[in-house]
Amino acid sequence: MEEWIRIKLSDCCESISDGDHMPPPKVSDGVPFITISNIKNNQVNLTDTFFVSQDYYEALDEKRKPRKGDILYTVVGTFGIPVYINADSRFIFQRHIAILRPNDKVDSRFLYYCLLNPAFYRIADQLAIGAVQRTIGLKSLREQEIYIPKRLEEQRRIADVLSSIDDKIALNNRINHNLAV
Repeated sequence: MEEWIRIKLSDCCESISDGDHMPPPKVSDGVPFITISNIKNNQVNLTDTFFVSQDYYEALDEKRKPRKGDILYTVVGTFGIPVYINADSRFIFQRHIAILRPNDKVDSRFLYYCLLNPAFYRIADQLAIGAVQRTIGLKSLREQEIYIPKRLEEQRRIADVLSSIDDKIALNNRINHNLAV
């Protein structure tokens, strides 16, 4: 059996940050700005967003601009929802969403599945603070540990299997939706 190691999220990510803390100036057209309400079924839904200017987007720190392979993770209110960014698309997000940028120790899709694991959520739920707006602090998120195969090839193999199952589920859901219409 492949050797697995226990690792903190901070040790397998280049950065773990959150969205901009300033309320962005809204414009009629530009770069979409998402909130937690735009995260549905572990995906970003860009409908019903407002927009920020290109200049505002360009001024943001690079670690706050999602890119392919990053993972968003809701940390306030409806917390504990991961989203794997599978394509380069331009948008920004509120501070209630964290962004994890994996480093070369972990396959980004494998990390996504770790965050999707109910065991990871249970730990996050224990670490969440607050009564009304429960929150997972970035410090707690960075310290949270996951188990990963030591070899990237094994991580990729596992992620490939899980991704193909997700693809099949998505296809079945689309078929069911079309049959219901």
